[in-house]
Amino acid sequence: MKHSKTLLLQWLITFIPVIYYLSLWNLLPEEVPTHYDFNLRPDDFHSKGFMLGVLIFMGLIVVGSSAMILNGNSIDSKRKAEQDNPIMKITSWVVTIFITVIMLMIVLMTKNYCIKQPIESFEKIIFIALCLFFICLGFLMKNVQPNYFFGVRTPWTLASDDVWKKTHLIGSKVWVWGNLILATIILIIPNNYSSAIFISGILLLTAIPVYYSYRLYSKGTN
Repeated sequence: MKHSKTLLLQWLITFIPVIYYLSLWNLLPEEVPTHYDFNLRPDDFHSKGFMLGVLIFMGLIVVGSSAMILNGNSIDSKRKAEQDNPIMKITSWVVTIFITVIMLMIVLMTKNYCIKQPIESFEKIIFIALCLFFICLGFLMKNVQPNYFFGVRTPWTLASDDVWKKTHLIGSKVWVWGNLILATIILIIPNNYSSAIFISGILLLTAIPVYYSYRLYSKGTN
C-alpha cells in the first residue's frame, strides 16, 4: 500500500497515549470509567484491560482513516480524489493528531477520576480542543477536491464540482470563524453550559454549508 511509512509513523504516534495509560496501570483500580454523560460525569465502568483495548482500537482507527484519505483515488469509483494530493496528506495528519489528543484526554479523564488528581475546567479544555480541530479542518476545506471521504459530502456537492467548490469556500470560512467564536464563548461561560453550547454550535456550523450546497444546486437546476 502506498504511504505505508506515513501510516506506520501515524500509528506509532497514536501509541503514545497507550504507553501513558500503561504507566498508570498499577495505580488504577480494576474498573475504570469507560463512558461519560454530557457533563463529563462517568456513567459506565469496565475493566482497565477493556479500556486498554479501546485505546488500541482507536489507534487502528487512525490507520484505517488515514489509509482511506491517502488512497482515496483507488477506492473512489469516480476517481475524483487526486493522487498524492498534499491537502489530503495534511488532513490525514490532522486526523491523526486529533485522535491522539482525544486518546490522551481519555487517559487524563481516567486518571482524573481514579487517582483523584482533578484538572481544573477539564470540560472546557476538551471542547476548546475540539473547536481547534474543526478550525484546522476549516482551513483545509477550501482546497479539498471532490471525494467521498472528506468534506461537505452532500448529494448536491457530489453531483456538481462547481457546487462542491463554492460550498467548501463558504464552509471553510464558516468553520474557521464559527469555531473561533464558539471556543471564545466556551472559554468565558460557566462550565455547566459548555456541553450544550458546544453541541448547539457544531450542529449550526454543520447545517450552514449543507443548506448552502442545497440552495446552490437548486438554483443551478432551475
